[in-house]
Amino acid sequence: MKKIMLVAAPLAFALSACGGAADDAGEQAEDVAEAEAEVMDAEAGVAEAEAEVAEEMGDEAMEANMEAQAEELEETADEI
Repeated sequence: MKKIMLVAAPLAFALSACGGAADDAGEQAEDVAEAEAEVMDAEAGVAEAEAEVAEEMGDEAMEANMEAQAEELEETADEI
């Protein structure tokens, strides 16, 4: 019985340590996804600002293009 415990205890400890590493990796992946969504939101804000500049300059095609790009970025960020 003692021999089994000598083998089982380190094995159980090693397996629990692997689970902790997997949790850390999962948390890191979530952090990366959240950061990517924030970057896309920022890019959408830039595209909206460019659309406003295009509107002031009277460039309707550029305005429409930038508004569409901003909307697409916001939708993608929301999906992440």
